[in-house]
Parts: sequence; C-alpha cells; structure tokens
Amino acid sequence: MDQSHKLPSFSCELRIMQAQNVESIKSTKNLFARLYLPAGNKKRIQLNTKKVSSSIKYVPFWNQSFSLDCSCPQEFLETLKKESLVLELRQGKVLGRIWGSHVVGRGEIPWKAILESPNMEFNEWVKMDLVSDCEDATFKAPQVQVEIKIRVEKENNRRRRLNNKWDQCGCKHGHDQHAWCSAEDYDIFALGAILEAF
Repeated sequence: MDQSHKLPSFSCELRIMQAQNVESIKSTKNLFARLYLPAGNKKRIQLNTKKVSSSIKYVPFWNQSFSLDCSCPQEFLETLKKESLVLELRQGKVLGRIWGSHVVGRGEIPWKAILESPNMEFNEWVKMDLVSDCEDATFKAPQVQVEIKIRVEKENNRRRRLNNKWDQCGCKHGHDQHAWCSAEDYDIFALGAILEAF
C-alpha cells in the first residue's frame, strides 16, 4: 500500500466576508482580497476574491468562500504552526490592455493561532498595515473579516467516511512526504479556486 494513503486528511475552509475602515484609501474601486497559503517546500497557494467597489455608504463586501482538501504528513501540521497566512487588500487597475493590481494593505494570521483556536475555527477582523494609497494617517487602519475552519481527519476515520478503496481516492502517484501537496493536488487547488471565483 502506498504510504501516502496513510496520511491524515487536511481540510481548510476560508471565507472572506467584508472590509471596514477603508476611508483612508484614496480610491475604493475594484478592491479585492488576496490570500497566500503555505504549501510546503517554500511554495504558496494564491487565492483571490472577486473585485468590488465601495462608497461612503457601502463597505467592500465579498462573502466569498474557498475550500481546500489534501492529504498531508503530521510533520507538515507541526511546520504549519511556524507559518502565517498572508492576507492582502489589493486594488485592480488597467494599464493599457493589461489588467493588474497593487497592494493597498497587508496583514498576517499566524497558523498557530488558527490551529490552536477552539475547534480550529477562527473568526476575526484582521488589521491591514497600509502599503500605498493612504489618504490620511488619522484614519483607522483597514480591517478584513476572515473566517477559517480547519479539520484534520485521521486515516481510519477517512477510510470509514469514504467507504471506498484507497486506489480510488483520487491520488495518482502519492505525495511528497516533505510537502503538503503533490503537484497534482496543487493544480487541483488552483483550478478549484479559479472556478470558485466565478
């Protein structure tokens, strides 16, 4: 039996709700949130919310979810506690025919805080350190509301839940024992995130 089939299942649900205190940003058109999640071996997974615009009356509101599932070695979970989830508030812009974006604010959520929270559920406003387009330093720093739920399922529980043969679990050739995801998992995550955005 492939050793990867004995790995626990790691499930992460992220929801980017809304932003507040955006008055310090000169323009609030085409705002979106970008997340960077560590994927092992110095690789990161990038997730983007849809772009929204706000005004004095309306705050940027996304209410957008992302779900990631993977098998990972226990060592990865221990390594993850030393990492942080990076959250950026960004603004989309068009230069000629090319669509790009720039960072307005950046914040971090230590994975240790997420993994050690009750039931591994995190729901907080994350403070953004302004990087650009700050209109007035007297305004409060922007914040983004984030919900994260983590589930780690042991191999035996996973087997019962799937009620299926291991060679039908979707894994093609197993996983790198020192990384969270195989190359196939990484591609599936990226595709799932893109589809989720539409």
